Amino acid sequence: MTELVLAVDPSQVKPGWLGLVVVLGIAVAVVVLWRSMNRQLKKVDFDEGETPRESGDDAGDTTGDTTGKG
Repeated sequence: MTELVLAVDPSQVKPGWLGLVVVLGIAVAVVVLWRSMNRQLKKVDFDEGETPRESGDDAGDTTGDTTGKG
């Protein structure tokens, strides 16, 4: 095993084309996933003023008045 390690010159070892293809493939996958996530997040309807506690308390209220003014 050590003979094999010593037989390879460290200055001659390079990642080559396979390393480049792998890195570029990962970069393309990240960009595709990022764009997909942005599209999904644009579909989310988020209201900052509403908290889960406020929406959960009105679950049993059948009056239809959600403003809390009577």
